[in-house]
Amino acid sequence: MRQASALLLAASLASHGAWLSAGPDQASETRPCLPVEGGLAAGATLAGAAGTYQLVLTGRRTRGKLRTVSGALVLVPSVFDPAAFKPALAPLRGAADIDLRAVGAFPAGDVGSKDPAAPGVLVLESRQGDAPRILLRLGADANRPESPLFDGSHAVLEVRRIAASGFAGTWRSAADGLAASGHFCAWRSGDAPAVLTKGRGDAWGP
Repeated sequence: MRQASALLLAASLASHGAWLSAGPDQASETRPCLPVEGGLAAGATLAGAAGTYQLVLTGRRTRGKLRTVSGALVLVPSVFDPAAFKPALAPLRGAADIDLRAVGAFPAGDVGSKDPAAPGVLVLESRQGDAPRILLRLGADANRPESPLFDGSHAVLEVRRIAASGFAGTWRSAADGLAASGHFCAWRSGDAPAVLTKGRGDAWGP
């Protein structure tokens, strides 16, 4: 079983390795984030992917100039009830330190929020037909259990590839009749920090 898993990972890296073209110790300037195509493999999940990441987004608003921005992302285990976002599950929450507006995105609230009840980043996993679907919803205002999925301004990352060194996919955002979209890469840079809950905030994050 372990050998089969290793072969599957090797095949995935060989066929989709362009966005993984440099190691985690290299600067973003020498590690291009290229678009990925296709969908997730059956059984794909980020449930065990808590950690710290270098996050890179490339994209534009409609008819705008293509831009790239980079920053930090932290993912830790979620504290939400499994039914909070039914039918989706929310295995991870987190926070990001990145200027999303630099690529024309419109996050719904603070992406750096460490409030367990309204985190800046929320991983939502569901199924679309027979295929898994994994979204990272950005903005504390959108990540409360009572918030509609896309009501008003929103920014979301959709994962299309997962590997040992990170994950990648597409992103989209909209607000007030304006829209932006592009692709992203998240390269793993370290383990998840220990979480020490303090009231409405946690002692962790970028």
